[in-house]
Amino acid sequence: KFGSNSAFRAGTLITLSSGAAAICAVMQIVSQEELARHQSPGDLWMAVDGDVYDVSKFARLHPGGSQIIEQYAGRDVTTVFYELHRKDVLVKYAKLRVGRLERARDGGGALGEPGAISAVPFAEIPAFQGQHSPYYGESHRRLLQAVRAFVQTELEPIAESADLAGEYPDLELRQKLGRSGMMGVRLGPGPWLKALGCLGVKIPGGVAPEEFDYFHEMLAHQEFGRLGRPGFIDSLGAGFGISAPAIFHFASDSVKQALGPQLLLGDKWSVLSISEPFAGSDVAALQATAEKTPDGKFYMVSGLKKWITDGAYADYFVTAADQDDVLHLLWHSDGHHEQCEGARRELDG
Repeated sequence: KFGSNSAFRAGTLITLSSGAAAICAVMQIVSQEELARHQSPGDLWMAVDGDVYDVSKFARLHPGGSQIIEQYAGRDVTTVFYELHRKDVLVKYAKLRVGRLERARDGGGALGEPGAISAVPFAEIPAFQGQHSPYYGESHRRLLQAVRAFVQTELEPIAESADLAGEYPDLELRQKLGRSGMMGVRLGPGPWLKALGCLGVKIPGGVAPEEFDYFHEMLAHQEFGRLGRPGFIDSLGAGFGISAPAIFHFASDSVKQALGPQLLLGDKWSVLSISEPFAGSDVAALQATAEKTPDGKFYMVSGLKKWITDGAYADYFVTAADQDDVLHLLWHSDGHHEQCEGARRELDG
């Protein structure tokens, strides 16, 4: 609530009734004439889909150089922009918006609502822009939009800073991923999808477990990939995605019941420990060994493991070890071990 001494004008200082002052990021209405005045080096504005951006400082950082920015400044560059860029670029630089063109159509500008499917040609899989496809249906559209909305609202605002800082996702973020179904859907079709329902977690887009296929999974990975920051993306479950299936497929029922809910809800994190200093990811050449303890209840694992994706903050490790030319996958955490039954594979040689 503004006091009687408040000044309300786009881009101006607003004085609150309490006497405190705040800068309010109000979008001003920009006329074509005003836009045209900002076309000289150091003072560069452009319009894309009705939104006006101040690219004065950004021009120096533009990968194509400042000349192209200066060439098109002061006008609506929507057509030129989409010939060279994806719509996602506007999300990254939304902070440069300073207003909206006076005669722009209503509709919220180029960014649209979270999860919106773009109408820009070739910006989407053709099936989502009206073309027939034997692979994609309405359930795929719903899942795509649900995952995209989650990525845009929950992950994009923190992606760049987290990636640059090298920060791990905290427990709150991991639980948010789990409870929104974002962990389960990136594992593909499998028993974990029905398990999600038992845990009160819905598959994004309301997709039924029995209709979920590998195209649904691919779309989920695609939307996470739009973040464009591989380090941050991998931290959100790359290690989980290659370790949790081994637990669900091969572990004993007691292990599945103990670990499954924790992993799907994001309460705990699992990773895969295969790579070694002298073997890389060559499973047949690994040197880690697993020997039964005298009482036959546990395995004593000896060896070196490296490059464990997400290992720095994992709770459970699915570890590959050799015993008499037989590969064992074992999970371990806090000193507790159990062989994943059925995961025995004979090694060549």
